[in-house]
Amino acid sequence: MELVKAFSLAVSIILFASDSAMAQVKIAVPVLSGHFDQNAYGRSAGALEAIYARCNLRPNFVTHRWGQHWQAFEDDASFDAVAIVWDSAEVSGFASDDFIRQRNGVAFLASKKLQIKTVADLKGLRVLGFGGATELFPDLAEVLPTLGRYWEAPPGFASRLALVNNDVDVFITDGLIFAIDYIDQVNLNGAHYGDENWPAMKFVGLFPEIGDKMHFRREADRDTFNRCLHEARASGSIAEATKKYVDPYRMIVGDSVPKD
Repeated sequence: MELVKAFSLAVSIILFASDSAMAQVKIAVPVLSGHFDQNAYGRSAGALEAIYARCNLRPNFVTHRWGQHWQAFEDDASFDAVAIVWDSAEVSGFASDDFIRQRNGVAFLASKKLQIKTVADLKGLRVLGFGGATELFPDLAEVLPTLGRYWEAPPGFASRLALVNNDVDVFITDGLIFAIDYIDQVNLNGAHYGDENWPAMKFVGLFPEIGDKMHFRREADRDTFNRCLHEARASGSIAEATKKYVDPYRMIVGDSVPKD
């Protein structure tokens, strides 16, 4: 028995030492619903952990306010990479392939029972967008003349109130971000999802999927990441790793969130 205990302890020590010695990749990331929270927990974090596991590497996430993660990468040479980089940000380094994909569409009160499958189905509806939505989604710009009304919310606007108060019919948004923010507010208020103050919502994906990239300081690191990314995607490990971040919000997003 003592021999078995000693062997088990030795194995545990070896595994711990191996895990501790695993090379880390320091990554600047933003605090953004559906991607990374303050503790770097979220769907994008799960995807990157699954990707790096293919290469026996461990990501070390350092969170920043949105936009400051780009500057942190530029100013601090200790960062190997930065996650979620928009082309318009003009961040230096070597861009990766898309490591995770998002889907935008419309959120609305489930009680309205709207039958929306394409942007053409928005005809006659009061639509609330976000700043720059018509530039980001050309299909939306094309149907503007057919909408009952269209306006874009300023930053920080409580879009959920516009829906709950029936000021608009639909809100253009990223489905998972909307669902997480909505349910977070329900929980913070000690309320119940689906009651009169927090009515049930539904999201329908309408626009093409959008991919998010990493930027790397070294080209070799980017190439390693891309190889591990494609291996992880082909094996299904990204889809498996990110599922737990989406499942709690299925009552709103359904199957609209891309699997990887």
